Amino acid sequence: MTQFNGSCLCGAVTYEADCEIQRIVNCHCTDCQKATGSVHTTMVFVPQDGVTIKGYPSSYTHTADSGSAMTKRFCSSCGTQLFSINSRRAGAIGIRAGTISQKHLVTPQLNIFCDSAVPSTPMDDKLPKHRKMPG
Repeated sequence: MTQFNGSCLCGAVTYEADCEIQRIVNCHCTDCQKATGSVHTTMVFVPQDGVTIKGYPSSYTHTADSGSAMTKRFCSSCGTQLFSINSRRAGAIGIRAGTISQKHLVTPQLNIFCDSAVPSTPMDDKLPKHRKMPG
């Protein structure tokens, strides 16, 4: 088991995780670009039942590039995005890597939605690159 914790910028929403990390991805989809205001986001995927959330994050659900219903959870006070839940990935939650306190745990394993990547975005050539979301 891996234990880690994190919070939003203002500290109104915090979380603790005690579970195995399923995978860590750099997502280059246009949804993540627009939602974060950055060229990509790094997500740490874990079992949803291994995460305890304190505070009251707000939610926004939309249809993602993949066609899935995607729910973003964020702090209503400071706006920090903390979590994503994909309707096609039952039982999993994605945690925004930048919100994790234990930065040494964040080692991306692959890049996804590379077809949407901003051309100038550097990518580690050692990591697999997927045009879309792998199965």
